[in-house]
Amino acid sequence: MTATNSNAGGDLMMGPFVSPQLAYSGGIDELLELLASGAPADVFEQLLDDRGHSVTGTAAVDMKAAVWRAMRVHAEIQRGRGREAGLSALVDAARELSVPYESVDGLLHAVARRARHLLSMDMAYIALLDDDHVEVRAADGHTSGLGVGLRLPAEGGVTSAGQPATAPFATHDLLTDERIRLTAAFGEVARVEGLHAMIAVPLEHGSTRQPPSGVLYVASRKVHHFTADERSLIGSLGMLAGAYLETTRQRLAAQARTAELQASLRQVNTTAEGVSEYCDLQVRLVDMLLADEDLAAMTGFAADALGGRVSVYNSGGDLLVSAGGEREDDSGALACALDMVSGEPVRTADGSWVAPLCRGRDYVGALVLRVPDELGAARRSRLRLFARMAVLFIRQDKVGAGLDGEVRDRLLDDALREEHRLPRQLAERARRIGLDLAGPYLMVVAKPDPAQHCRANAWAAGYTRRMGGLRSFRDSHLIMLLPGSEAGALARDVSSAMAQALGAPVSVGAAGPLTGPESVYPGYQEAVRCLDAVVALGVTGGAASVRELGFVGSLVSSNQDVGGFIDQVVGPVLEYDRDRFTDLVPTLQAYFEAGASPTYAAERLHVHTNTVTRRLDRVKDLLGPDWQKPARALEIQLALRLLRVRDLLADQTTPDTAS
Repeated sequence: MTATNSNAGGDLMMGPFVSPQLAYSGGIDELLELLASGAPADVFEQLLDDRGHSVTGTAAVDMKAAVWRAMRVHAEIQRGRGREAGLSALVDAARELSVPYESVDGLLHAVARRARHLLSMDMAYIALLDDDHVEVRAADGHTSGLGVGLRLPAEGGVTSAGQPATAPFATHDLLTDERIRLTAAFGEVARVEGLHAMIAVPLEHGSTRQPPSGVLYVASRKVHHFTADERSLIGSLGMLAGAYLETTRQRLAAQARTAELQASLRQVNTTAEGVSEYCDLQVRLVDMLLADEDLAAMTGFAADALGGRVSVYNSGGDLLVSAGGEREDDSGALACALDMVSGEPVRTADGSWVAPLCRGRDYVGALVLRVPDELGAARRSRLRLFARMAVLFIRQDKVGAGLDGEVRDRLLDDALREEHRLPRQLAERARRIGLDLAGPYLMVVAKPDPAQHCRANAWAAGYTRRMGGLRSFRDSHLIMLLPGSEAGALARDVSSAMAQALGAPVSVGAAGPLTGPESVYPGYQEAVRCLDAVVALGVTGGAASVRELGFVGSLVSSNQDVGGFIDQVVGPVLEYDRDRFTDLVPTLQAYFEAGASPTYAAERLHVHTNTVTRRLDRVKDLLGPDWQKPARALEIQLALRLLRVRDLLADQTTPDTAS
């Protein structure tokens, strides 16, 4: 017994005279010691070789069986240790990936790095799926073009035969495995990178109804057969990555939405503050108006609030009041205000801001602001408010001084409404403002271009004030009631003056002389008919009254094409005269004026009767054999009369108007 114990811890090589049982017993103890110490596998193989020389027979067989069992136990222990290390690494990866990332790409790069180290492979990359392609969003360990941003076909570049692009697969060698299909692009990448073994797992996030959001690929540059533990480990990492990817996307979307809501809230707060300040400003201005403060006080308040010089001008361009600095030349701003079609402030070429002062269609004046810096939206809104309040202050000042032109013009507005045509009341109101409707007066109606309504109204305000008349604006017509007795002459004067002021021809119709308040509305209707006749005749910038138009004024309306009628009836004759320089049209006019007598027509034209006859034969050829029948002759005479009136109006047009 003593010898046995002493030999148990001795040299592995026992003498030839030791018993087989004793040798086997010592070998078992040594195997257990090796297993306990975690010796590598080659030590067990060396032990088997050494004991095989010292024991024979049944003992040798038992010894070999014991060593093989010990090697299997050793393999299981090592496998358990490997699985423990893998699970520990997976826990570390889960801990790292659970940290909130600032972007999806940051998370994916961390997943790729962890996947490569988890399996001790050479390369890992992640491709996210889209409708028609996949895109590499993260890569680790790559040396070629398989980098971030690489776009691959919809199947992802590499798939297992008969499986979708998101199905998991593993291969020991990409280029020789017949189950693996490579696209041309990815095949080239695999050859450049020198890839052989590869395993792929989908990035799932726990929902079976939604497809995976991407695929995690891990590859080695050596041939490698993946074990079941490696497949399970990388599959678990894929599920973790998919869950964290979905969580990160939702968190980033929530953060973006929160940022948008916060920005909207800040905007709402800013807007609310601006609205509150605007309301306070409105209350302050209304209080000033109710306290009977004047335009100068309002202008000073506006200069302080806007931080610049504020000047207010009337419709004639005269400065009413200025505050906030030295006066400057605002002629350019005033010219711009006349051309503005709305009351919104605009910036002029000289850097100032101008807002027209309008009450309805009436141009009251302009407010000009000069500031050293830019004018933001809030200050522009305040400028617009000051401009509107300036209209009220100007009107208040005029009413207080008894100079309100609007009170005078409102009389004409009321007189033009049929329901207010009460002669006695109109006469009394006219007497109160110093206007005698018993004397002769004229009604003038003009039709300026719509873009120049504001400028035309401003011009009419000054013109009627100088002439001692009234003005109004309705149905796109500028209406003026002026003292006088020659309607045609006044119509031409108004047309010429407006053409010079507006820089464009303006057609005008006039009626009168009129007397009594009951003649205001009928005179307006007659002037409108004359204007319609001028417009229908196609004479741009023409001016006429009933006396110039004769019966044409009652026959022609603005909806008829007079020029087309003339061309239809006597067009061939007009064209013949133009082309051959003949006088068929004057011959026709003389013929009808002479009672259809060629002889008397020849006397009027101072030509021989045969000449008139030949010309009439040419007219017959041009107009047809029935041109002298009553119905046709009436149309020809009307066309000739319209032609004469149109030429007369065209001759009356001044050179400025014609241009």
